[in-house]
Amino acid sequence: MYKSKTNDKKKSETKKLKPRALKKEEVELFKTHSKHHSKKHIQEMKKFIKEGRGCFSESHKHANKKVGK
Repeated sequence: MYKSKTNDKKKSETKKLKPRALKKEEVELFKTHSKHHSKKHIQEMKKFIKEGRGCFSESHKHANKKVGK
């Protein structure tokens, strides 16, 4: 009788990944960023970006949760 207000999209649908290379600006940011963070943290961030899962700040949040500082 009544329409539900939920989205028609399924929650299981995920954003398509679009792999890409690091930009010049990101490479420069990593040089200063690596002074304050571990090698593992930086590697995790780079992997996150290269897989196309997000930008620099999103990859930083992800790396902090997964690896730590």
